[in-house]
Amino acid sequence: MSLAQITDYVTISVLIIVAIATGVDTALSFYIKRANELKKPVPQQVMTIDEIAKFVVSEAATLDISGVEKKVKAVQDLLDQAKAEGKPITESVAKGAVQHAYDQAKQEKEKATPEKEDETAQPIGFVSGDDQNEG
Repeated sequence: MSLAQITDYVTISVLIIVAIATGVDTALSFYIKRANELKKPVPQQVMTIDEIAKFVVSEAATLDISGVEKKVKAVQDLLDQAKAEGKPITESVAKGAVQHAYDQAKQEKEKATPEKEDETAQPIGFVSGDDQNEG
């Protein structure tokens, strides 16, 4: 395969990608314009209660307060965010979601942390250049 053929294939591939991207952009623009004309809201990313709980637990972990205060704050933040997004949630469900998110974060952290080395393990010694010349 010559350089000219490779250049031709790359050019054709780029043109196809640009054509597809333009088509997708045109379709989305039409959809959004049509949705605005019909006064329909354009769908946006919807976060589940579980996802929100992960965020509030992560945020609470950065605070310099006790664990109980962190949990209370995370539950309140979850309730506030759920209310702002129009998601009905009870306090007991919020507490459970926060506890579940905390347990998952703790489990992931333990997986990422290497296990403790065996107490009887000895460090490996290295031979220095001086030891080799003595023999």
